[in-house]
Parts: sequence; C-alpha cells; structure tokens
Amino acid sequence: MCYYKAMRIIEKKIGRKDAGLRVFLHHDFSSEDHEDMVFPTKRRAVLVIPGGAYIRVSEREAEPIAIAFFNKGYEVAILNYSVGEDIRESNPIEEASLAISYLKSLESVDSEKVCAIGFSAGGHLAAMLAEYGKNFNQDAELNAVILAYPVITMGEHAHALSRDMITMGDESKRDLYSAEKNVTSLFPPCFIWSTRSDASVPVENSLMMYSSLVKNGIYSELHVYPKGRHGLSLATRETGVEEEYVTSWIDECFRFLDSVLC
Repeated sequence: MCYYKAMRIIEKKIGRKDAGLRVFLHHDFSSEDHEDMVFPTKRRAVLVIPGGAYIRVSEREAEPIAIAFFNKGYEVAILNYSVGEDIRESNPIEEASLAISYLKSLESVDSEKVCAIGFSAGGHLAAMLAEYGKNFNQDAELNAVILAYPVITMGEHAHALSRDMITMGDESKRDLYSAEKNVTSLFPPCFIWSTRSDASVPVENSLMMYSSLVKNGIYSELHVYPKGRHGLSLATRETGVEEEYVTSWIDECFRFLDSVLC
C-alpha cells in the first residue's frame, strides 16, 4: 500500500491463480491534518477490465482508463485476470466477481453504485460478469456495465482467438460464452461503443449485444463510430492512436453513468 498526494494505491491478489487487482482510492483529507477539507465518504466505483484476446492484458486499456475514472471521483480497480493456459485452472469470471465483491467491501465505496468497464476481450469478460458473476459471488451484482469494442459472440462474427482461449477449444461451451445469447431481464444498464471499421472484432458483436439488451428491456445505449481501428482505448495519442472523432466516447460514457448511478 502506498500514497501519492490524493491517491492511495492498494495491490491485492485474488482467485485461485492470484490474479492481480490494483486499486486506486481517494485519500481522505478530512483527517486531523486537513480539517478544513471534506470529501464524500461514499463514492461510485468501477472495475477496469482491459482486453488482450485472453492471452495477455493490455496496458493501454488499464491505467489510462483508471486515471480517467479516478479524476471523475470514482474509486477504481484494474483487474489483471488469468489468461492463456491459466484459464484452465482459474475462471476469469470468478476473479472478476471477487474483484467486485472486494470493491463493495471498501468503506469509501457506495455498494449500490458499482460498475465495470471492459475493452475487447475484457468487454466480453465484463458482459460475462454481468450475466454470471452472481453464480460465483452474491456480492458481484453490477449497477452498470460499459462495453468498449467488445468481443461478444462465439458464433458467426466471433473473434477467433478470444473464443478459442476462453472456451479452451471446447465447442460445447460456445453458447455458454456467447454473451448475446445469455442476456436476461436482470442485466444491468449497459453502454456500448464500437467502430464500423474495426477489422479485429466486427461491429456485429456490439450490434448483436445491443439487440439482445433491447429485447430484454434493458436500459442501454449504443454508439457506433464510422471509423477507427481496434484497441483505441481513450483514442488519444497517449494511448496509442489518436482518433479525434472517437474521443467523445468517454464523455458520453460518464453522462450515461450519471443517469443510471444517480
């Protein structure tokens, strides 16, 4: 545990394979050293789930996203979940559910205002968390979920590498891991964004998920930008590729969250 000005950082291990959880908390300046400064005692919280096709965890979809949310007043955690062969021994969905449970246990977190944001394969994991998280942990219920250029389906339009890694090549698991096929009326409010020109994860993934959400009456929002490569993160030069038109997604995301985590 360490402190940087207004930030407290906690490093934690969770799950059977000691998945990494890095937590960014707002330091409480209402202590005796700063009696004139008063901050909210309960904050919204977000779990950041980077992509990486279930073979790695993308750095540009981790800390830059965490800092953006932290600067908006959220308590934040980044999940470094099990990938590759480790998936055979530790289910990433279980790890994500434990991460949400841990966030909710923190004194500074409003347990009824906890969300997850996932990118690419991390978007798939965020959707799986919303659908199956409570099967692993009753405290894993989400109040909102954000899916950024997500892997969704294991069928037509699937991202083959992500599909093969999360199912470990078992074709009988494809329906189970096709997020669009497992949406129910209990799915949390959902914000999705993608780009029409994504050559890695077809935009059909986002379209199918949004269609399922609508059919189940879920409060949801979809943004499809006309251009932009896969893996844009914040769509700034600092996160790899600048796509000025797409940078608005983060503001739209915060506006959406303001409407559902009020």
